[in-house]
Parts: sequence; C-alpha cells; structure tokens
Amino acid sequence: MTYTKQERELYKANKLFICGKLGFSVNEYNWFRRKGNLLHKVYEDNCNGLLTEEEYEKTTEFLYHHTDLKAKDLGLYIYYQTDPRGATIYLDKKPIPKNAYNRAYCIY
Repeated sequence: MTYTKQERELYKANKLFICGKLGFSVNEYNWFRRKGNLLHKVYEDNCNGLLTEEEYEKTTEFLYHHTDLKAKDLGLYIYYQTDPRGATIYLDKKPIPKNAYNRAYCIY
C-alpha cells in the first residue's frame, strides 16, 4: 500500500501523540502494532475458515498472553477488537469498556 507524504506525517504525529499520552516509547508502540498485525491476520484467517478452532485458540492465547503482560508492565489496559475489518488493539490508562473501546487509544 502506498501512502502520501501527508498521510505518513499524520500517522507519525498520531503515533507520537499516543506515546506521549500513554507514557511509552515509539519502539513500544511499534511492538504493540506488530502484535496487532499478527492478531489481525489470525482473526482474518479464522473469519475465512482457514483455521481450526484449536489453531485459533492456541495462536490467540499465545499472542494475548505476551501482549497482556507487556500492557500490564506499562500500567495499561488493553482491549482486543476481534473484527478483522478494523484496528485490533486499543490501549488506555483506565479500564476500557467493551461498549466504548473506541474512546481508548487505537494502535494501528
């Protein structure tokens, strides 16, 4: 996918804003983004019937475990949006309600 210079600058500014608000580094943001991309692929494959239930459970359990630990170490709450049509990971300093996860900070 190709992005314009303006789109790249907006993404970088948003990333820095989120890092500042949540108190972590760009490297940590990128770590969550990579885990979100992996989970997104698993959700997509599951939606398309490419994974058995066992494969899905095993893979998500592994990724959730590591991502949850990282969020906890940073003092953050995490919400996983399992619908493969959008962003996957949302983070915040306060608990994230399931019916209002879009108020948290989206990692994309």
